[in-house]
Amino acid sequence: MKYTVILAVMLFVLSSAGAWSRVNPSLVPLTPQEQNIKAILLDLVRNEDEAILCGQTGRLRGVFLPGAGSAQDALHQAIEREEFLKSWARARRLKITAATVSVRTPHITFLSPNRVQVSGVVSEDYIYHYAGERAHYHFGLGIRHEYALQRHHNVWYIRSDDFTDPLDQDTRIPRAAKPAEGRQAHFPRIPLGPQNDGAAHAVSYADRYCGAAPGCGNHGFYNAAYNSYNGEGGDCTNFISQALKAAGFRETHMWSYDRLTGEGDRAWSNAQGLADFLSESGRATLIARGRYPVITQSTAQFPHGAVGALRPGDLISYVERGRAVHTAIVVGYDPHGVPVVDSHTSDRFHVPWDLGWDQRTRYSLWHVHYPSSEPPGTSPSPANNHRRNS
Repeated sequence: MKYTVILAVMLFVLSSAGAWSRVNPSLVPLTPQEQNIKAILLDLVRNEDEAILCGQTGRLRGVFLPGAGSAQDALHQAIEREEFLKSWARARRLKITAATVSVRTPHITFLSPNRVQVSGVVSEDYIYHYAGERAHYHFGLGIRHEYALQRHHNVWYIRSDDFTDPLDQDTRIPRAAKPAEGRQAHFPRIPLGPQNDGAAHAVSYADRYCGAAPGCGNHGFYNAAYNSYNGEGGDCTNFISQALKAAGFRETHMWSYDRLTGEGDRAWSNAQGLADFLSESGRATLIARGRYPVITQSTAQFPHGAVGALRPGDLISYVERGRAVHTAIVVGYDPHGVPVVDSHTSDRFHVPWDLGWDQRTRYSLWHVHYPSSEPPGTSPSPANNHRRNS
């Protein structure tokens, strides 16, 4: 009887550890061999990021496996990323000076002594300053990658890299839009408002659960009470709906999340679906839409441009080819008054609102009419969710 009890306790502990690791897979210890691969990958990613920031294309070529077609595709993506960062920084009159990188590796598969498949979550903390100023500011990006690493002549390279890049997301040309008439828009900073305002709850939720981007809370993980749609079209709008729910909005027959199946309906989890719902339900007002020069130019209605009228808790829909493909929530302003956003899929923490979007992107700017009373709660019970959200 005593041994039966001991065995039952051991099984319970093991099963509990397994369930917890599904919520927080970083707690699963790596083997020494896996630790070595993680260190190699981190070194490659750091070299890639430093080469991109410094514009050292030759150094980039040393990261990717010579002669492999998939590696050349990854190299081309990295070069485009470098071109976009230069274009965006130049148009915004700022300089990105450094990036601190860390890597989480939920899955490592050894295919052979010289070939490894790695599911990696790369977290990047970017530092930037405006032209003529010394003060430095930060924003965070989190990117999920599927890497193939290969050792060639005893040197490890990236053979392939499949990911969604938050510095070139759903874009068609790797060039940033310029302000109207060559001007850099200047935005007034608007206070968040009282702490019992629904917008404050939405912003607080977004900052806590924005994921792998440096600066996000919850140890870099999503809210395990909700399913993640990464790998299934993206989790950006699911995340925004969670923030709206946390702010006190009631679910409806059009906008809801099924706790039993872990599925949200179209308005809950689809960028265009949410935009349609916001318009039809009256929960938000579309204050402007258009390309970057249009929504940043001064008008009688918006002296600082329509973007300057965005407040924390407001939303931005990013439109490509006539349809919303991404949604982000405004969470504040940088010291120049530029709105910054949080989002999922390409996880973001306090990132300038237009980073990663090109000259043809159109933006829909939504002022959200939040409930003013205390919200009933911030999340459903996680009991029915067993999916890894990392």
